[in-house]
Amino acid sequence: MAEITPARMSGTFDASNNLLPRDVEAFVRSGVAPDTLAGPVPVRAGYVVFDALGFEFDHHTNTEAGVRAYLFLILDHQGVARDVVAWAPKRKLLATWLGRAWALGEECAFSTRLTEHRALPVWRSPINWLRAGRKGVCLVRPEAAAHYLCDAGPFLAEDAAHGAEIKQLLTRPAPCIVLPATPIKKAA
Repeated sequence: MAEITPARMSGTFDASNNLLPRDVEAFVRSGVAPDTLAGPVPVRAGYVVFDALGFEFDHHTNTEAGVRAYLFLILDHQGVARDVVAWAPKRKLLATWLGRAWALGEECAFSTRLTEHRALPVWRSPINWLRAGRKGVCLVRPEAAAHYLCDAGPFLAEDAAHGAEIKQLLTRPAPCIVLPATPIKKAA
């Protein structure tokens, strides 16, 4: 398969559907401001097929088992497309298309923080991230996020239990260390 370039990624995302009026109404009832849905990159919708590795757009597959999901174009800190994230809230599924993205809002992880606590907000779910006006991040791939966020703290959790969850998710295990069966001879 050919490399999926940022232009192709953006084009695939742009070809997906705008939110339906009923989607916007549901988000607004859930506490999301309409302008949060609109930009800077709009939330879109499409049919995807989730699997163990992430998802694929249903029109790229031979199956008719697509699930309607909300789509987010993930940009790097320079505004270049990195990946697409699909979220199917009714099925509690959140995944990346190409496995490159690690969070919604990842482009802001190292931005200047002007709040009193100077902490990066980390949200439990995409809906909470949207309610917060896309400020902070919502982890999509915590194992990858641990690598990117190792020096990005402090983090602002939703509550104490969420703080413990973030700590566990972002703590990388120590490497496995083995010893030889016979001692290694030291060089003279």
